[in-house]
Amino acid sequence: MDDPGAASDVFELNSGRLCLDFANTVRARPLSLKIEYIKTYRDLLTWGRQATILTPGEAATVEEEARRHPRRAADSLTRSLAVREAIYAIFSARAAGLRAPAGDLRTLNQAIGRTMAHAGLSSVAGHFEWSWPEAPLDLDRVAWWVTRSAAELLTSPSLTFVRECAGYDCGWLFMDTTKNRSRRWCDMSTCGNRAKGRRHYERRRAGGGDRRAEG
Repeated sequence: MDDPGAASDVFELNSGRLCLDFANTVRARPLSLKIEYIKTYRDLLTWGRQATILTPGEAATVEEEARRHPRRAADSLTRSLAVREAIYAIFSARAAGLRAPAGDLRTLNQAIGRTMAHAGLSSVAGHFEWSWPEAPLDLDRVAWWVTRSAAELLTSPSLTFVRECAGYDCGWLFMDTTKNRSRRWCDMSTCGNRAKGRRHYERRRAGGGDRRAEG
């Protein structure tokens, strides 16, 4: 059986928080033709493996469970993507200074209820950390980690650092940890450079129009 996490760097994980990285598995949200990166349950496992919330062995075990129970895996994928869309809507609203949409908050709260039913503490190297100590590997394991990450960020002072990329065709979320909180782009080498290119083109176009008018 192939390792669902064998491919490296399939996804970009540069937002600064697990839950935002998961929200960023859709590109070009503001446009009608969005780009979906998680199309199958196996894609979900690949993301979880790359995000290091699943070990290779755990990913393989869960994938085998998904193969034995395809309908349950499909339902799990549907739930996970619904949580993802709720996370995006809530953090996007927060970045814009708006109230969280009630329906999306309800969806996230329901996911939090499912997640916390399995959560607990484990003692690791002399300290305690959140984990799933009594829960067997479950098809929803990726969603549990993402949901917990969202709940932690929403109740953290770091929530004020959440931004949404200013690129008109992007929609990715990120943590702005710059000193003066002036970061506008998810990645300067992509969205930032495209924006600079558009501004340059528009200035040249406007200048050319002025010269033609004078002639």
